[in-house]
Amino acid sequence: MNITSNSFKVIDYNKECFIIKSKGDLTSTVSEEIRELIKSCSKKEYPAIYLNAKDVKEMDLPGINEVIHSHYFLQQVSKKLVFVYRKNSKVEKWVEHTGLDKFIETAIVI
Repeated sequence: MNITSNSFKVIDYNKECFIIKSKGDLTSTVSEEIRELIKSCSKKEYPAIYLNAKDVKEMDLPGINEVIHSHYFLQQVSKKLVFVYRKNSKVEKWVEHTGLDKFIETAIVI
């Protein structure tokens, strides 16, 4: 399975947060699965949802569009998306080309 998810505790929040992790690709093949998980999370008490792409090897336009869609969807229900990715990766190139880090909170792993 390419996508895993679970709740976890973050120091900055009193409530548990939720993490969605892609282990291989963040492409059109996993977009629907991410969208369903985001929709499910929006109904829970999580203040923030982390989309962890630090181990992603391939990313495409539908993948980056899913990140953007998830951000705006969660914003409508007063939740925050944090996009996690690795420095010097293909994902970082997508972030740079799209300016994603200008409007979505990101966390960079070195």
